[in-house]
Amino acid sequence: MDLTEDYGFALDKLRPVSRDDQREIYWYSSHLETDSAQFVLLDRKESGSYETCSTVTRFTNEVSVWMDVGARFCVIAPTGLIALAELTGGGRDAGFVRLKLTIWRGTY
Repeated sequence: MDLTEDYGFALDKLRPVSRDDQREIYWYSSHLETDSAQFVLLDRKESGSYETCSTVTRFTNEVSVWMDVGARFCVIAPTGLIALAELTGGGRDAGFVRLKLTIWRGTY
């Protein structure tokens, strides 16, 4: 998923739209942000598994787009979907971020 500034998406509809629609993940002012979900930034040593994403509770509502390629974070959506997002390219200077997503239909 490639995402440009002021656009976002919901985990159940992987189509970028204007951030004004209050999506679960959107890029605004050098950060990936959320209004409705929860993010958990993972340490490099932490597993990017469903178990980790559904149990770690270091919640935040923003993640910097200055992260290094390979940085990972979990997204816990209010719909019950849980995702692992990994930065695979782009960044602020590129004008977009490229995210690899793994989405689980869990019961958080």
